[in-house]
Amino acid sequence: MTTTEIRNTITTWSNWASDPHIQRYDIALLKIWIQFERFISELIITYSTGHSSEKGYLPTLKIQFQDEEQFNAFMREGNKKYVEYLSKIEKLSKHIFVNDPFDVIFLDITNKNAYEQLKALRNYIAHESGEAKSKLINLCFNGNTNNFLEPNDFLITREQSTRNTYYTYYITIIQNIVDLLVDPPA
Repeated sequence: MTTTEIRNTITTWSNWASDPHIQRYDIALLKIWIQFERFISELIITYSTGHSSEKGYLPTLKIQFQDEEQFNAFMREGNKKYVEYLSKIEKLSKHIFVNDPFDVIFLDITNKNAYEQLKALRNYIAHESGEAKSKLINLCFNGNTNNFLEPNDFLITREQSTRNTYYTYYITIIQNIVDLLVDPPA
């Protein structure tokens, strides 16, 4: 998956969500998040097997995997067939790379907070469980149940520092992270 594909996904779903007859920013954000997660998952495999990004960036490896199969065997827990890439990247990428390219997500406080909020939104939109709602309230509503809004309503409210809607704020963060992952500043 390329940065162009991510941008096309963002454009497609943002246009769909902004249609006055639809106005479903929660669904658009979920669709974009799924592609963002796919992008990150594919990128760590690319980097960990010694290949560069579409922009030519090649992080220095502490350990290099021969191929995707070997990498996935390393990342997989027990007998699971599925690799939960996001949690594995957060835990293990620092052990794979000399200068971890994924630090742009986890060390930058703005990106990390937005990333955690996005995960909570994604989980609540997808599951609507009590646990997912509780995490969403803690991360997006400062733990105050009285301030809770359903994701679609929340995403059209204004983020304080930028005055953009939360939807625009999160989409901008995703785009920035994608750009930094494939072409970090020198």
